[in-house]
Amino acid sequence: TIFCFLVLINGSNFIDGLNGLLLSYVMIIFFYLFQLDLIGSIIQNNSNFLYLVFILIFVLLLNFNNKLFLGDGGSYSLGFLLGFILIKIYNLNNSEISPYFIILLLWYPCFENLFSILRKFKLKINPLKPDNMHLHHYLFSYLKKKFKYNDLYANNFASIIINVYNCFIFYIGSTSISYTKIQLGLIFSNIFLYIFFYSFLKKKNKLFKK
Repeated sequence: TIFCFLVLINGSNFIDGLNGLLLSYVMIIFFYLFQLDLIGSIIQNNSNFLYLVFILIFVLLLNFNNKLFLGDGGSYSLGFLLGFILIKIYNLNNSEISPYFIILLLWYPCFENLFSILRKFKLKINPLKPDNMHLHHYLFSYLKKKFKYNDLYANNFASIIINVYNCFIFYIGSTSISYTKIQLGLIFSNIFLYIFFYSFLKKKNKLFKK
């Protein structure tokens, strides 16, 4: 559990590399938890949850406009909060929820972290050192160079593209939260598509440099 928390927290910090990416990702998860009436199992007063959502929306708007940033403290805190909430929800509803539905909700930051570690080991780079070779960085660079977007527009648009995809995947998963096979299928599909688009965007960015 501690290892998984560390992967999630560090992965949350990784995907905070673009404006709004982590914040909107967390808010999408909260939306589906609320829609499935799972938040109520750990929060007695829904108004407290709504206060948190309003705060996140306010910070998200400022973040999209380069006015406020989460930083390490903000991303670590959000990652920990998200992991804690999902563990509590599963423990209280494990007869109704597949554990792989929880994994599906956390797939992106966790796989981003694990993929980065494996990539750095392969390249013989210290896995603790930060770099700009993540999927969202390549997507940002591709949009900027391909469509001549400015930094802010490319940054925000890349975040939106990634989380529109995640929102769609979570919608499919939320319709069958107790079916492990469906959740596993979605998780492996995400991993396959991540690797495919990572390779595609990496090659495209190399061509732009030439």
